[in-house]
Amino acid sequence: MHYNLKKSINMYEDAKKYVFEATKFSNAILERGNGCYVWDIDGNKYLDLNSGQFCLSFGHNDEGLQDVISKQLKKIYHTNTATLTPQVLKACKDMAEITGGSLNKTIFLSTGSEANECAIRYARFITQKTGVLSFSQGYHGLTLGSQQSTMGGAWARPQSTTNYSIDCFSTTKELEQFFEKVIKESNDNIAAVIVEPILAVGGILIPKKQFFIKLRELCDKYAILLIFDECQTGFGRTGKWFCYQHFGIEPDILTCAKAMGLGLAVSSVTFKTEIAQKIEGKIVHFSSHQNDPLSCAITSYVINRIKNDNLLKNIKTMGSYLYSQLLNLSKEVEFISGVRGTGMLYGFDIPQEISKDFLSELQKNGVLLQAIRQGRTCRLSPCYNIRKEDIDFLTNQIRETSKIISCNKKY
Repeated sequence: MHYNLKKSINMYEDAKKYVFEATKFSNAILERGNGCYVWDIDGNKYLDLNSGQFCLSFGHNDEGLQDVISKQLKKIYHTNTATLTPQVLKACKDMAEITGGSLNKTIFLSTGSEANECAIRYARFITQKTGVLSFSQGYHGLTLGSQQSTMGGAWARPQSTTNYSIDCFSTTKELEQFFEKVIKESNDNIAAVIVEPILAVGGILIPKKQFFIKLRELCDKYAILLIFDECQTGFGRTGKWFCYQHFGIEPDILTCAKAMGLGLAVSSVTFKTEIAQKIEGKIVHFSSHQNDPLSCAITSYVINRIKNDNLLKNIKTMGSYLYSQLLNLSKEVEFISGVRGTGMLYGFDIPQEISKDFLSELQKNGVLLQAIRQGRTCRLSPCYNIRKEDIDFLTNQIRETSKIISCNKKY
Protein backbone atom coordinates (compact mmCIF):
# COMPACT_ATOMS: atom_id res chain seq x y z
CA MET A 1 0.00 0.00 0.00
CA HIS A 2 2.74 2.46 1.12
CA TYR A 3 1.26 5.94 1.39
CA ASN A 4 2.61 9.14 -0.11
CA LEU A 5 3.11 11.85 2.57
CA LYS A 6 4.45 14.70 0.45
CA LYS A 7 1.97 17.37 1.63
CA SER A 8 2.27 16.34 5.27
CA ILE A 9 6.07 16.42 5.25
CA ASN A 10 6.20 19.78 3.44
CA MET A 11 3.68 21.35 5.82
CA TYR A 12 5.63 20.19 8.86
CA GLU A 13 8.95 21.36 7.43
CA ASP A 14 7.44 24.81 6.87
CA ALA A 15 6.15 25.07 10.44
CA LYS A 16 8.52 22.92 12.55
CA LYS A 17 10.54 25.89 13.80
CA TYR A 18 7.40 27.03 15.65
CA VAL A 19 6.38 23.65 17.10
CA PHE A 20 7.75 22.48 20.43
CA GLU A 21 8.57 18.77 20.20
CA ALA A 22 7.53 17.45 23.59
CA THR A 23 7.57 14.07 21.86
CA LYS A 24 8.51 12.80 18.41
CA PHE A 25 5.75 13.28 15.86
CA SER A 26 4.50 11.06 13.07
CA ASN A 27 5.07 12.24 9.50
CA ALA A 28 1.33 12.20 8.77
CA ILE A 29 -0.55 15.48 9.41
CA LEU A 30 -4.11 14.45 10.23
CA GLU A 31 -6.98 16.43 8.75
CA ARG A 32 -10.23 14.65 9.64
CA GLY A 33 -11.66 11.54 11.24
CA ASN A 34 -14.77 9.41 11.21
CA GLY A 35 -15.47 6.38 13.38
CA CYS A 36 -12.37 4.25 13.82
CA TYR A 37 -10.55 5.96 10.92
CA VAL A 38 -8.61 9.17 10.27
CA TRP A 39 -7.31 10.82 7.08
CA ASP A 40 -4.19 12.91 6.59
CA ILE A 41 -3.83 15.97 4.36
CA ASP A 42 -2.46 13.74 1.60
CA GLY A 43 -5.75 11.81 1.58
CA ASN A 44 -4.38 8.64 3.17
CA LYS A 45 -6.76 6.66 5.41
CA TYR A 46 -5.69 5.01 8.68
CA LEU A 47 -7.33 2.67 11.16
CA ASP A 48 -6.79 4.39 14.54
CA LEU A 49 -6.05 1.69 17.12
CA ASN A 50 -5.27 4.33 19.76
CA SER A 51 -8.72 5.99 19.79
CA GLY A 52 -6.89 9.31 19.58
CA GLN A 53 -4.98 9.12 22.85
CA PHE A 54 -7.30 6.42 24.30
CA CYS A 55 -10.10 8.98 24.70
CA LEU A 56 -12.43 8.48 21.71
CA SER A 57 -14.71 5.75 23.06
CA PHE A 58 -17.13 6.15 20.14
CA GLY A 59 -14.56 6.99 17.51
CA HIS A 60 -13.84 10.20 15.65
CA ASN A 61 -16.43 12.80 14.68
CA ASP A 62 -19.22 11.39 16.85
CA GLU A 63 -22.45 13.12 15.84
CA GLY A 64 -24.10 12.63 19.22
CA LEU A 65 -21.22 14.41 20.93
CA GLN A 66 -21.43 17.27 18.45
CA ASP A 67 -25.12 17.65 19.24
CA VAL A 68 -24.50 17.64 23.01
CA ILE A 69 -21.75 20.26 22.70
CA SER A 70 -23.77 22.46 20.34
CA LYS A 71 -26.81 22.48 22.64
CA GLN A 72 -24.78 23.07 25.79
CA LEU A 73 -22.74 25.91 24.25
CA LYS A 74 -26.00 27.74 23.60
CA LYS A 75 -26.99 27.41 27.27
CA ILE A 76 -24.02 27.65 29.65
CA TYR A 77 -20.66 25.90 29.54
CA HIS A 78 -18.63 27.39 32.39
CA THR A 79 -19.43 28.75 35.85
CA ASN A 80 -17.55 29.77 38.97
CA THR A 81 -16.48 27.14 41.48
CA ALA A 82 -19.28 27.94 43.92
CA THR A 83 -22.13 27.54 41.41
CA LEU A 84 -23.91 24.39 40.23
CA THR A 85 -25.95 23.64 37.11
CA PRO A 86 -28.47 20.90 36.26
CA GLN A 87 -25.80 19.17 34.17
CA VAL A 88 -23.52 18.80 37.20
CA LEU A 89 -26.28 17.34 39.35
CA LYS A 90 -27.28 14.86 36.65
CA ALA A 91 -23.72 13.75 35.93
CA CYS A 92 -23.02 13.16 39.63
CA LYS A 93 -26.15 11.02 39.89
CA ASP A 94 -25.24 9.14 36.69
CA MET A 95 -21.79 8.39 38.12
CA ALA A 96 -23.29 7.01 41.33
CA GLU A 97 -25.54 4.70 39.32
CA ILE A 98 -22.69 3.11 37.37
CA THR A 99 -20.23 2.88 40.27
CA GLY A 100 -22.86 1.42 42.59
CA GLY A 101 -22.15 0.61 46.22
CA SER A 102 -20.62 3.33 48.37
CA LEU A 103 -18.89 5.41 45.70
CA ASN A 104 -21.47 8.17 45.49
CA LYS A 105 -19.84 11.61 45.68
CA THR A 106 -18.13 13.02 42.55
CA ILE A 107 -16.25 16.14 41.55
CA PHE A 108 -15.47 16.77 37.86
CA LEU A 109 -12.10 18.18 36.81
CA SER A 110 -10.01 18.37 33.63
CA THR A 111 -7.30 15.72 33.29
CA GLY A 112 -6.31 12.40 34.77
CA SER A 113 -3.20 13.93 36.32
CA GLU A 114 -5.33 16.54 38.05
CA ALA A 115 -7.79 13.91 39.26
CA ASN A 116 -4.95 11.88 40.79
CA GLU A 117 -3.43 15.00 42.36
CA CYS A 118 -6.83 15.73 43.90
CA ALA A 119 -7.27 12.18 45.22
CA ILE A 120 -3.80 12.06 46.76
CA ARG A 121 -4.13 15.49 48.36
CA TYR A 122 -7.45 14.61 49.98
CA ALA A 123 -6.05 11.27 51.17
CA ARG A 124 -3.18 13.09 52.86
CA PHE A 125 -5.56 15.64 54.36
CA ILE A 126 -7.86 12.97 55.80
CA THR A 127 -5.14 10.77 57.24
CA GLN A 128 -2.68 13.54 58.13
CA LYS A 129 0.03 11.30 56.67
CA THR A 130 2.24 11.86 53.64
CA GLY A 131 3.39 8.48 52.28
CA VAL A 132 1.91 6.97 49.12
CA LEU A 133 2.29 3.42 47.79
CA SER A 134 2.05 2.76 44.06
CA PHE A 135 3.10 0.17 41.50
CA SER A 136 6.73 0.37 40.42
CA GLN A 137 5.55 0.30 36.79
CA GLY A 138 2.34 2.28 37.26
CA TYR A 139 1.41 5.53 35.53
CA HIS A 140 -0.62 8.29 37.20
CA GLY A 141 0.32 11.42 35.29
CA LEU A 142 3.17 13.87 34.85
CA THR A 143 2.25 16.77 37.11
CA LEU A 144 4.60 16.98 40.08
CA GLY A 145 2.46 15.10 42.61
CA SER A 146 1.17 12.44 40.22
CA GLN A 147 4.65 11.93 38.79
CA GLN A 148 5.91 10.97 42.24
CA SER A 149 3.76 7.84 41.87
CA THR A 150 4.48 7.24 38.17
CA MET A 151 7.03 4.49 37.47
CA GLY A 152 8.09 4.60 41.10
CA GLY A 153 8.75 8.35 40.84
CA ALA A 154 11.78 7.66 38.64
CA TRP A 155 11.44 10.92 36.68
CA ALA A 156 10.03 13.16 39.40
CA ARG A 157 12.22 16.07 40.45
CA PRO A 158 12.56 16.37 43.34
CA GLN A 159 11.96 12.72 44.15
CA SER A 160 9.72 11.82 47.06
CA THR A 161 11.21 10.39 50.23
CA THR A 162 7.83 9.14 51.50
CA ASN A 163 6.60 7.16 48.50
CA TYR A 164 7.12 3.40 48.11
CA SER A 165 6.81 1.07 45.10
CA ILE A 166 4.88 -2.21 44.98
CA ASP A 167 5.60 -5.08 42.59
CA CYS A 168 2.26 -5.70 40.88
CA PHE A 169 3.02 -9.41 40.56
CA SER A 170 3.68 -9.95 44.25
CA THR A 171 2.01 -12.94 45.86
CA THR A 172 -0.47 -12.18 48.62
CA LYS A 173 2.13 -13.30 51.16
CA GLU A 174 4.79 -11.04 49.65
CA LEU A 175 2.31 -8.16 49.62
CA GLU A 176 1.53 -8.69 53.28
CA GLN A 177 5.22 -8.74 54.18
CA PHE A 178 5.83 -5.61 52.11
CA PHE A 179 3.10 -3.71 53.97
CA GLU A 180 4.50 -4.75 57.33
CA LYS A 181 7.96 -3.57 56.28
CA VAL A 182 6.78 -0.22 54.90
CA ILE A 183 4.52 0.55 57.85
CA LYS A 184 7.47 -0.02 60.17
CA GLU A 185 10.01 1.92 58.06
CA SER A 186 7.68 4.88 57.59
CA ASN A 187 6.53 5.02 61.22
CA ASP A 188 2.98 4.35 60.05
CA ASN A 189 3.09 7.34 57.70
CA ILE A 190 1.24 5.87 54.68
CA ALA A 191 -1.79 7.89 53.60
CA ALA A 192 -2.84 6.05 50.44
CA VAL A 193 -2.23 3.34 47.90
CA ILE A 194 -2.87 4.40 44.30
CA VAL A 195 -2.97 1.68 41.64
CA GLU A 196 -4.18 0.97 38.12
CA PRO A 197 -6.14 -2.31 37.90
CA ILE A 198 -4.38 -2.86 34.56
CA LEU A 199 -1.03 -1.13 34.13
CA ALA A 200 -1.52 0.31 30.66
CA VAL A 201 1.60 2.43 30.17
CA GLY A 202 3.60 -0.10 32.18
CA GLY A 203 3.07 -2.73 29.49
CA ILE A 204 -0.55 -3.99 29.75
CA LEU A 205 0.35 -5.73 32.99
CA ILE A 206 -2.58 -7.52 34.62
CA PRO A 207 -2.22 -8.35 38.33
CA LYS A 208 -4.34 -11.20 39.66
CA LYS A 209 -7.77 -10.64 41.16
CA GLN A 210 -6.58 -12.07 44.48
CA PHE A 211 -3.86 -9.41 44.61
CA PHE A 212 -6.45 -6.63 44.70
CA ILE A 213 -8.62 -8.45 47.21
CA LYS A 214 -5.59 -8.73 49.51
CA LEU A 215 -4.68 -5.10 48.85
CA ARG A 216 -8.14 -4.01 49.97
CA GLU A 217 -7.79 -6.11 53.11
CA LEU A 218 -4.39 -4.61 53.98
CA CYS A 219 -5.57 -1.04 53.40
CA ASP A 220 -8.44 -1.66 55.82
CA LYS A 221 -6.08 -3.23 58.35
CA TYR A 222 -3.67 -0.27 58.38
CA ALA A 223 -6.26 2.52 57.86
CA ILE A 224 -4.82 3.41 54.45
CA LEU A 225 -7.03 4.85 51.71
CA LEU A 226 -7.19 2.82 48.49
CA ILE A 227 -7.31 4.86 45.27
CA PHE A 228 -8.07 3.16 41.97
CA ASP A 229 -6.80 5.10 38.96
CA GLU A 230 -9.15 4.07 36.16
CA CYS A 231 -8.26 6.88 33.78
CA GLN A 232 -7.45 4.28 31.11
CA THR A 233 -9.63 1.36 32.25
CA GLY A 234 -12.83 3.14 33.28
CA PHE A 235 -16.07 3.81 31.42
CA GLY A 236 -16.33 0.40 29.82
CA ARG A 237 -12.82 -0.19 28.50
CA THR A 238 -12.54 -3.64 30.14
CA GLY A 239 -16.13 -4.78 29.53
CA LYS A 240 -17.52 -3.47 32.82
CA TRP A 241 -18.13 0.13 33.78
CA PHE A 242 -14.98 0.03 35.89
CA CYS A 243 -12.27 -2.58 36.14
CA TYR A 244 -12.51 -2.85 39.94
CA GLN A 245 -15.98 -4.33 39.43
CA HIS A 246 -14.28 -7.49 38.15
CA PHE A 247 -12.78 -8.01 41.62
CA GLY A 248 -15.81 -7.73 43.90
CA ILE A 249 -14.22 -4.92 45.94
CA GLU A 250 -14.44 -1.12 46.05
CA PRO A 251 -11.72 1.50 46.32
CA ASP A 252 -12.17 4.43 48.71
CA ILE A 253 -11.53 6.88 45.89
CA LEU A 254 -11.95 6.38 42.13
CA THR A 255 -10.31 8.58 39.48
CA CYS A 256 -11.35 8.61 35.82
CA ALA A 257 -10.55 10.50 32.63
CA LYS A 258 -10.01 9.87 28.88
CA ALA A 259 -13.00 7.78 27.66
CA MET A 260 -15.48 9.85 29.68
CA GLY A 261 -14.59 13.02 27.74
CA LEU A 262 -14.50 11.65 24.18
CA GLY A 263 -11.41 13.71 23.39
CA LEU A 264 -12.26 16.73 25.50
CA ALA A 265 -10.46 17.38 28.79
CA VAL A 266 -12.77 15.78 31.36
CA SER A 267 -11.89 13.84 34.50
CA SER A 268 -13.52 12.91 37.78
CA VAL A 269 -12.81 11.93 41.36
CA THR A 270 -15.47 9.85 43.12
CA PHE A 271 -15.35 9.30 46.89
CA LYS A 272 -17.08 6.83 49.13
CA THR A 273 -19.80 8.68 51.01
CA GLU A 274 -18.13 8.10 54.38
CA ILE A 275 -14.87 9.53 53.02
CA ALA A 276 -16.56 12.53 51.41
CA GLN A 277 -18.26 13.46 54.67
CA LYS A 278 -14.84 13.99 56.27
CA ILE A 279 -13.60 16.43 53.64
CA GLU A 280 -16.56 18.29 52.12
CA GLY A 281 -16.23 22.02 52.60
CA LYS A 282 -12.48 21.78 53.23
CA ILE A 283 -10.55 23.69 50.57
CA VAL A 284 -7.91 21.13 49.70
CA HIS A 285 -8.29 20.95 45.94
CA PHE A 286 -10.49 22.86 43.53
CA SER A 287 -10.08 24.15 40.01
CA SER A 288 -11.07 26.87 37.55
CA HIS A 289 -12.60 24.03 35.53
CA GLN A 290 -14.33 22.27 38.39
CA ASN A 291 -17.78 20.88 37.57
CA ASP A 292 -18.04 22.66 34.22
CA PRO A 293 -21.55 22.09 32.81
CA LEU A 294 -20.14 21.21 29.38
CA SER A 295 -17.89 18.51 30.86
CA CYS A 296 -20.78 17.11 32.86
CA ALA A 297 -23.14 17.09 29.85
CA ILE A 298 -20.53 15.09 27.94
CA THR A 299 -20.11 12.62 30.81
CA SER A 300 -23.85 11.96 31.01
CA TYR A 301 -23.96 11.51 27.24
CA VAL A 302 -21.17 8.90 27.39
CA ILE A 303 -22.94 6.97 30.15
CA ASN A 304 -26.31 7.03 28.40
CA ARG A 305 -24.80 6.08 25.03
CA ILE A 306 -22.99 3.07 26.50
CA LYS A 307 -26.26 1.97 28.11
CA ASN A 308 -28.56 2.62 25.16
CA ASP A 309 -26.29 1.09 22.51
CA ASN A 310 -25.43 -1.90 24.73
CA LEU A 311 -21.77 -1.15 24.15
CA LEU A 312 -20.52 -3.17 27.10
CA LYS A 313 -21.74 -6.26 25.24
CA ASN A 314 -20.04 -5.16 22.02
CA ILE A 315 -16.80 -4.52 23.93
CA LYS A 316 -16.86 -8.10 25.21
CA THR A 317 -17.86 -9.61 21.85
CA MET A 318 -15.47 -7.67 19.62
CA GLY A 319 -12.79 -7.79 22.31
CA SER A 320 -12.91 -11.58 22.29
CA TYR A 321 -12.65 -11.61 18.50
CA LEU A 322 -9.72 -9.18 18.56
CA TYR A 323 -7.98 -11.32 21.18
CA SER A 324 -8.43 -14.50 19.13
CA GLN A 325 -7.05 -12.81 16.02
CA LEU A 326 -4.02 -11.50 17.89
CA LEU A 327 -3.37 -14.98 19.30
CA ASN A 328 -3.50 -16.39 15.78
CA LEU A 329 -0.99 -13.76 14.66
CA SER A 330 1.36 -14.69 17.50
CA LYS A 331 1.38 -18.25 16.15
CA GLU A 332 2.07 -17.09 12.59
CA VAL A 333 4.55 -14.27 13.21
CA GLU A 334 7.73 -15.33 14.96
CA PHE A 335 8.46 -11.95 16.60
CA ILE A 336 4.97 -11.37 18.11
CA SER A 337 4.46 -12.79 21.60
CA GLY A 338 2.72 -12.30 24.92
CA VAL A 339 -0.77 -11.39 23.70
CA ARG A 340 -2.79 -10.19 26.70
CA GLY A 341 -5.63 -7.92 27.73
CA THR A 342 -9.38 -7.77 28.09
CA GLY A 343 -12.35 -5.86 26.70
CA MET A 344 -10.93 -3.19 24.41
CA LEU A 345 -7.43 -3.00 25.90
CA TYR A 346 -4.74 -5.34 24.57
CA GLY A 347 -1.02 -5.61 24.17
CA PHE A 348 1.56 -7.83 22.55
CA ASP A 349 5.35 -7.82 22.70
CA ILE A 350 7.85 -7.37 19.89
CA PRO A 351 11.66 -7.09 19.92
CA GLN A 352 12.71 -3.55 20.82
CA GLU A 353 15.14 -3.32 17.91
CA ILE A 354 12.39 -3.66 15.28
CA SER A 355 9.72 -1.57 17.00
CA LYS A 356 10.36 1.66 15.11
CA ASP A 357 10.39 -0.06 11.71
CA PHE A 358 7.36 -2.20 12.55
CA LEU A 359 5.19 0.78 13.56
CA SER A 360 6.43 2.85 10.63
CA GLU A 361 5.59 0.10 8.12
CA LEU A 362 2.18 -0.39 9.75
CA GLN A 363 1.45 3.30 9.33
CA LYS A 364 2.46 3.15 5.68
CA ASN A 365 -0.08 0.34 5.36
CA GLY A 366 -2.92 2.24 7.01
CA VAL A 367 -2.75 1.45 10.73
CA LEU A 368 -1.92 3.84 13.58
CA LEU A 369 -0.54 1.96 16.57
CA GLN A 370 1.62 2.99 19.53
CA ALA A 371 4.28 1.12 21.46
CA ILE A 372 5.17 1.41 25.15
CA ARG A 373 8.04 0.10 27.32
CA GLN A 374 10.61 1.72 25.00
CA GLY A 375 8.95 0.08 22.02
CA ARG A 376 8.74 -3.45 23.41
CA THR A 377 4.94 -3.63 23.77
CA CYS A 378 2.32 -2.61 21.23
CA ARG A 379 -0.82 -1.28 22.92
CA LEU A 380 -4.25 -1.52 21.28
CA SER A 381 -7.07 0.63 22.60
CA PRO A 382 -9.70 0.76 19.83
CA CYS A 383 -13.03 2.57 19.96
CA TYR A 384 -15.94 0.65 21.47
CA ASN A 385 -17.92 0.37 18.23
CA ILE A 386 -15.13 -1.25 16.23
CA ARG A 387 -16.42 -3.78 13.70
CA LYS A 388 -15.26 -7.25 12.71
CA GLU A 389 -14.10 -5.97 9.32
CA ASP A 390 -11.92 -3.34 11.03
CA ILE A 391 -10.25 -6.05 13.12
CA ASP A 392 -9.76 -8.19 10.01
CA PHE A 393 -8.12 -5.22 8.26
CA LEU A 394 -5.82 -4.75 11.27
CA THR A 395 -4.71 -8.37 11.39
CA ASN A 396 -4.17 -8.50 7.63
CA GLN A 397 -1.98 -5.39 7.74
CA ILE A 398 0.04 -6.72 10.68
CA ARG A 399 0.52 -9.95 8.75
CA GLU A 400 1.72 -8.11 5.62
CA THR A 401 3.93 -5.76 7.62
CA SER A 402 5.52 -8.67 9.48
CA LYS A 403 6.58 -10.20 6.17
CA ILE A 404 8.50 -7.02 5.31
CA ILE A 405 10.14 -6.93 8.75
CA SER A 406 11.00 -10.64 8.61
CA CYS A 407 12.62 -10.23 5.20
CA ASN A 408 14.86 -7.52 6.63
CA LYS A 409 15.72 -9.73 9.63
CA LYS A 410 16.47 -6.87 12.00
CA TYR A 411 15.82 -8.88 15.15
